Amino acid sequence: MDQNCAIPLRIIAPSDESAEARGVFRLTGRCGGGNIRSLKSKVRLLTVKMESGPGGSQTVDRALVVLKIIASENGPVSLEEVVERSGLHKSIAYRLLRSLENAGFIGRGPTVGGYTLAATFLSMSVLAVSRMDIRGRARPLMEEISSRHRETVSLHVRSGDLRVCVDVIDGLHAVRRAVPIGETLPLFAGETGRMLMSELSETELSPLMAAAAKANQNPDRIRADIVRARQQGYFIGIGVRTPDVGSVSVPIYGSVGILGAVTISGPASRWNRAAMKAALPSILSSIAVVSDTLGGGASLARGTEAKRT
Repeated sequence: MDQNCAIPLRIIAPSDESAEARGVFRLTGRCGGGNIRSLKSKVRLLTVKMESGPGGSQTVDRALVVLKIIASENGPVSLEEVVERSGLHKSIAYRLLRSLENAGFIGRGPTVGGYTLAATFLSMSVLAVSRMDIRGRARPLMEEISSRHRETVSLHVRSGDLRVCVDVIDGLHAVRRAVPIGETLPLFAGETGRMLMSELSETELSPLMAAAAKANQNPDRIRADIVRARQQGYFIGIGVRTPDVGSVSVPIYGSVGILGAVTISGPASRWNRAAMKAALPSILSSIAVVSDTLGGGASLARGTEAKRT
């Protein structure tokens, strides 16, 4: 016997993102044994799915797939790319992207199309990275460097087209450089960024230089700095990002190349080029120990040999 019933449905593929399309519709249909034969609503396409299966929530699984796709790319990822790589219907992928964006895990730049990782995800990544070997292995040597040279020592890692500070040893002077843990900046920004970009290919560098130009930075100067960092195996600068601050940045190598960079920074009135160059041999020696413990000895050796030739 036919019955009219009110069935709450989760809308997977709405025709729009209005509040009504996101809500629960009161729909009239033929209900028998829990099966829905035919329903009409205000949306163009309606797909009814089980919320979870034996492995957990299908929605969460799909969202994690989408998030991994975006996290694996160095540049923005379009909706079309997400659809192609995930195999999801376009409308489903769009809703997942919107949910991740609303939660602060991903975002869209005002001038560049596509989705990239956003502040919430990066902040959480700081907590994760802080538990990884790179931080644990680097910290004792960072403390040693800070004790010896009395300046602020910070550890930075790359996250796509950004860099994140994951650990800091504050300088011992009354007037010192302050670097907050979790600070997230464009990869092209500052001395640290030059060092982290020194092993990138031209394909990886091109979109970063385009972003730098849009941020009123000089791509030619940045490229020249990257070449110098690559040739020297370190980068020394004064006021590259912050006026009157001197910084020397040194890479930490792993078996796959540069894992991060340690930067020693302080007021340029004290931590000037002469002071940084005088401190450089001991800094390089300390960071080389970190690279060795992380399996980066071979990468470091290759870099040293390249500089000699």
